Amino acid sequence: MNNVISSNIKIITLVGMMGSGKTSCGNMLAKKLGISFIDIDSIIEIEENLKINKIFEKFGENYFRSIERKLTYSKINECLAQNLRAVVSLGGGGFESKKIRNFLLSNSKVIWLNTDIKTLKKRVGNALNRPMIKGNIETNMEFLLNKRIKNYQKSHLKINTDNFSINDLCDKIIQGIS
Repeated sequence: MNNVISSNIKIITLVGMMGSGKTSCGNMLAKKLGISFIDIDSIIEIEENLKINKIFEKFGENYFRSIERKLTYSKINECLAQNLRAVVSLGGGGFESKKIRNFLLSNSKVIWLNTDIKTLKKRVGNALNRPMIKGNIETNMEFLLNKRIKNYQKSHLKINTDNFSINDLCDKIIQGIS
């Protein structure tokens, strides 16, 4: 199925809010396409030997964002240098960085997984491990989405995720990039 995506697309980057399905969809999409899957948040947790909420707690958001930036650049550049195809899942706030955003828009096909607030709230549950939305989950998610939406809208492709299975989302993405 590797030939399904056009040959000029080497890297697909999934962006969107927490709970939009970037990790689940990215993993399945990579398998369907027969290419690598890179989850930036998971790599951060492995390299720091801490969960993201603990990184925020101990070192703060700026520290986390600096690691996220370095890893995003290094992983994408590694793929480009080795001519590898990959699906990349970027953390919900990663696309806020103008440098990362421009880098990804120039070096990958950026797909925004757009999800309704009510659906996001359902998916993240009590949000105990979500440092950006502690407190009133729905209000804080809405605030974050309103803050981030102008950047998400700069993506090459927008896919609405509500009422779709992960498999159907992957198929919609494949159709959108073929």
